[in-house]
Amino acid sequence: MSTACNCGMALDQPFKRVGCHECGTACCRSCVIEVEANTYCRWCAMSLAAQP
Repeated sequence: MSTACNCGMALDQPFKRVGCHECGTACCRSCVIEVEANTYCRWCAMSLAAQP
């Protein structure tokens, strides 16, 4: 697993890492978005929001 988020920010310790429910990418605290008890990276959250 990567030690940096796609935005370039370093990830927390392994036991605190949060992954995207949609794509599985590890996210930093700034890029993770929680929707209905699921966590998404900001990129997947934006694509889900664009869907009708």
